[in-house]
Amino acid sequence: MAFVAVFLGLQVLTLGTQQHQDEKRSLVRAATKPDTSTHEAYYVGFFHPFPGAGGGGERVLWTMIKAIQDKYPFIVSVIYSGDKTECLELIQNVRGKFGLEINPQTIYVVELNRRWWVEHKFPRLTLLMQTIGSVWLAMEAINGLRPDVFVDTVGYAFTYPLVRAISERIPVVSYTHYPTISSDMRTLVASREAGINNDDAVANSATLTTLKNLYYAVFAAAYAWAGSCAHTVMTNSSWTHSHIVKLFGRPSMTRVVYPPCDTAELATLELLPRQPIVMSLAQFRPEKNHAMQIEAFATLLRMHPELAAPQDWKPPAPGAILDNVASIAYPMLVMLGGARNIDDEARAEQLRQLAKRLGIDRQVRVVINAPWTQVRRWLRISAVGLHTMRDEHFGIGVVEMMAAGLLTVAHDSAGPKMDIVTPAVRCTNGEPDAPSETDAKQSLDENSDFPVGMVAESAEEFAAMLWLALRTDRPMLHAAMQRKARLAAETRFSETAFFQAFYRRFDPVVRWLDNQRSDSDDSFE
Repeated sequence: MAFVAVFLGLQVLTLGTQQHQDEKRSLVRAATKPDTSTHEAYYVGFFHPFPGAGGGGERVLWTMIKAIQDKYPFIVSVIYSGDKTECLELIQNVRGKFGLEINPQTIYVVELNRRWWVEHKFPRLTLLMQTIGSVWLAMEAINGLRPDVFVDTVGYAFTYPLVRAISERIPVVSYTHYPTISSDMRTLVASREAGINNDDAVANSATLTTLKNLYYAVFAAAYAWAGSCAHTVMTNSSWTHSHIVKLFGRPSMTRVVYPPCDTAELATLELLPRQPIVMSLAQFRPEKNHAMQIEAFATLLRMHPELAAPQDWKPPAPGAILDNVASIAYPMLVMLGGARNIDDEARAEQLRQLAKRLGIDRQVRVVINAPWTQVRRWLRISAVGLHTMRDEHFGIGVVEMMAAGLLTVAHDSAGPKMDIVTPAVRCTNGEPDAPSETDAKQSLDENSDFPVGMVAESAEEFAAMLWLALRTDRPMLHAAMQRKARLAAETRFSETAFFQAFYRRFDPVVRWLDNQRSDSDDSFE
């Protein structure tokens, strides 16, 4: 009886009364215009509290919505958002950032007021507190509208059992960019190595390390149970897929669906000429490790002083650079990325200060929240792409730089290592094991297994790869790598490939809803 009381209380607390839900759905019907000429309307709820951010996760969200609009005009996409942004403004931002045309007539935004719970960095027990916060936030979302399908595009797995508890007739669809907890995180703690998820105080204490190991073990078990409540799971890379299958234990329901990348449009950019610009494209989040980029660039200038600009040198104005009317005499590092909040903006400012302390600020630019049109122009003129995050779950920015023709250097781990920059040039005894000019020239005339980019781990290795990409005596290597990288990006990671893979996972969900309406039995397979 106690369990039944808790269960019913959870339903009432989350959904409210039936009258409340009827009123909410009436509001959605009045504000949207799905095509119901041949099919009744379905309401698909997208749990994505930061839909206006400009990262790869948001590109997945909006391309998924675009795919639904193209194939299922009777579906209304309901976005649970904490951005406090009007629907039309949100859609305009999507057009500006990603170049996607979204039909506003089948979009509805449910505003969330509890987002603080998932964005606040708690001083201790962050995973636990943000997990509790995600469930609390999801309760607010579903109270705002009970969806016909619940789609989590962030990775808040603990919301899945909440939805299942509310109703078994709401399919739970998960697109997981990275596991909330992984064996890599647990190994880092066990080895007492300091990192983003393991501060110095814990790493230096045997007692705290033991306690954190226990905390992680319990949390991992709970996370595995929560994730198993999803009906179908999509992961963005082989690395994420491996971890999620081990945790959730549902290999038949889990598939890799590579994130959509604007490869078709970027592949139209000319490969030459290029400016000696090292370009970075990633949100200003701590795990992206932008500081490594500045350290690697400083190492490059120290190893090759002829590349360091004199104290009185000033680069041309950004407009002149982007219009290709001014040449750059010395290499520059241009870091572009989205800032979700004041913390991200503070991190961007810290990067500027780091460049100043290292004495290279005249050759470094940090650009926040640039519109896609401007990002595209940087992609057109830059020679080198740089991405330094360790265990990057995928790396849409890496794919975009490859498609645009940049010689791309990424961290030798996770998504870039396993899915994107393969085959790759690596360092052997501190030197890149790059093919010769003769081999590079030959590869241009045949379909050979030629490197599509470069990977590195330390600042010194990144600096060595930047030098390989910037030096002027390797034209055949650069040309071959550009062409092979573009071909790989176009064939593996296009928006068309994403649409096809997404439909293979989402079509069974729609069929299941149809069968439920006709009282037929079916599964998501």
